[in-house]
Amino acid sequence: MSWWQTLCQELLDMLYPPRCASCALVGWEGWCKECADHIPYIPLPVCARCGTPIDPQRFCPFCLAQPPVPEAVRAVARYRGVVRAAIHRFKYEARPSLAPALAQLLVQGWQTPLTEPLHAAEAVLPLPIHSRRERERGFNQSLLLAREFCRNTGLPLLGNVLERVAYRQPQVGLGESERRDNVRDAFRVVQPQAIAGKSVLLLDDVWTTGSTLNEATRALLAAGARRVFAYTVAHEPLQTSASGY
Repeated sequence: MSWWQTLCQELLDMLYPPRCASCALVGWEGWCKECADHIPYIPLPVCARCGTPIDPQRFCPFCLAQPPVPEAVRAVARYRGVVRAAIHRFKYEARPSLAPALAQLLVQGWQTPLTEPLHAAEAVLPLPIHSRRERERGFNQSLLLAREFCRNTGLPLLGNVLERVAYRQPQVGLGESERRDNVRDAFRVVQPQAIAGKSVLLLDDVWTTGSTLNEATRALLAAGARRVFAYTVAHEPLQTSASGY
């Protein structure tokens, strides 16, 4: 780093000091010690398909009845506590600078047995949001996470391959069937040659019922992708009592 870059960084740190991603405590790049100690990581063993914590058995009851469309889905943490607070600040308080802290969780999870079923993926594909939503928010949170994740793992990033063509209400607050209807036919592959015959990893911040991931996966498979996996920072199941959360 040149003296000019160093000076600029010092000025930025004075004007915008680094803060904890969750509690906003000044002086911490990423997570402060207290918040880092309270990250609700998802423990093993998990369902082989959706990654939900279960007793030592291969599939959870939900996946036995209606498995998700991606070959395997994993999340690093539960969507609660410090992780929920950080993601909320990231998306809804327009804090794109928090992407490295949240991507750090993805990178950590990638180095554990939790995500081994996803390691067959050859490239990363951020889940797109509609262009109108991106203008409103100012950024696509999934793309920012994917850039950081790929930079740290060496996996190639496939941008502008999948497009969200339907602008609809956010999934937050909708029931399971409403979520399915809300994302039906919402995605289109605009560069099928980029995924033809490839195993790809869909990356997003949170998944709940999997409706959005399922619809995006259907579009990718129909366009020629060989296998599709999904990976998120957090998981927020709707039926918390049934899922053991």
